[in-house]
Amino acid sequence: MACQTIHTLAEKADTHRSAVRRLARPSDLAALFELDRVCFGRRAWSLRAWCEVVTAPDWTTVVVERKDAVVAVSVLLPAAPVSWLASLAVHPAWRRKGLARSLVRNALERARIASAHWLSLEVDRTHGAAVTLYRREGFGVLRRFREDGRWRQEMVRRLGGTRGL
Repeated sequence: MACQTIHTLAEKADTHRSAVRRLARPSDLAALFELDRVCFGRRAWSLRAWCEVVTAPDWTTVVVERKDAVVAVSVLLPAAPVSWLASLAVHPAWRRKGLARSLVRNALERARIASAHWLSLEVDRTHGAAVTLYRREGFGVLRRFREDGRWRQEMVRRLGGTRGL
């Protein structure tokens, strides 16, 4: 996939501040590992896990880059009938600028291309901004569960429509 320039609302009038969305490369591994650590702390993935999702052909890892720095990432396992959004992270300094929404919509499109009927993800129930974003994008709660002492939920969206469950 060719690089695509995307603009947040705040950046539309100032194209020199554009961000580039592209597939991750092995040279991004250190930046992805650090971004994940900043966003998720001790629950961040290992460098080995990042290596797998960047290099294995089954995974699609998309980064958003600004001034040669990775500021956001999504990790998708595209499959039919259910694709899985395994991770979505936006650097705290870049949140609330439309990057997460752009990555979710990109994942939805990639899941459709993979002939998936559903896109699934898991999120901490206490992460209000993420839950709100997913609900606005048509996801509904499939199940709630406890994992590592945290309440989480699996959310799904039926593809081809605008409603989750």
